Amino acid sequence: MNLENYPRTQELLQIVNLEDKADHIKWLFFNKEDAAVHLAKAYLVTLASMSFNILVKEKTWTDQLYITIGPKLHSFAKEEANAKMGYETEDIIKLFKHISFGGIKYTQQLINFD
Repeated sequence: MNLENYPRTQELLQIVNLEDKADHIKWLFFNKEDAAVHLAKAYLVTLASMSFNILVKEKTWTDQLYITIGPKLHSFAKEEANAKMGYETEDIIKLFKHISFGGIKYTQQLINFD
């Protein structure tokens, strides 16, 4: 697999010494048809969110995509997407703090488990 266009993924693979295993990583946990449908939905929601005429349901659509697509992407793929958009993990937590995770709602501060 050519990762030339995915610098964050290359960096992560180097950190965990998996550069030679990139061809064996399952990046998506969808079949091609489902991936295409979800990508199209994400594209349409993105277009709607950039419009000045945002529909009330736009936030619900974003949440639904986050819940349906997020768990079916490899964490390196998510990191790559976030890096391309200029998001840090904290930004994603803030954007989706209203969605439950493990029964606990996200807060604007990260939990320290030390």
